[in-house]
Amino acid sequence: MPSHLPDWQFAAIARALSDPRRYGIVSEIASATGALPCCALKAAEAVSAATISHHIKSLEAAGLIEVVREGKFARMSFRRDTLDAYLRQLSDALRPPA
Repeated sequence: MPSHLPDWQFAAIARALSDPRRYGIVSEIASATGALPCCALKAAEAVSAATISHHIKSLEAAGLIEVVREGKFARMSFRRDTLDAYLRQLSDALRPPA
């Protein structure tokens, strides 16, 4: 579990979560039991495959999800440890000085 995220990753997570569609996708992946196949994303019903692919790449680059590719298929898993590290770091940054 990362204890302190690098600045680039902290910023990437903030950007990823600020987009409502990406937030919905990561929430859907996080609520799944086990790895979620890309084709099972309910969010994919409203947008093109290219748009979903773009959002998944952003979430993966930020470290919020892990994508395991099996041929032309992919399964996504939520990285709770990364989100927990982000939330701890955000909380520390917003804590008033002692």
